[in-house]
Amino acid sequence: MESKKDTKEENSSFYDTATKVVGVAGAIVAFAGLAFLSLASSSEEKREEEKMMKAPGGDGHIRRAPFEANPKDYFREQRQRNKK
Repeated sequence: MESKKDTKEENSSFYDTATKVVGVAGAIVAFAGLAFLSLASSSEEKREEEKMMKAPGGDGHIRRAPFEANPKDYFREQRQRNKK
């Protein structure tokens, strides 16, 4: 039969191990959260850097780079939208 002292030492060891495991798991979750926030904020910054322009012949704004790369398609699509 185990003595009370042995039982207390086992319980103390168990709680020490459990505390360490919870601490490590918390650190992993915190790191993952920070990594996610870092990725999310960097993608928002890229969108803000993208230049916009007033849509020619329409209301609102469009991204400048795709329009400048191929304005012919923009106007073709605009005419198709207006026909409907």
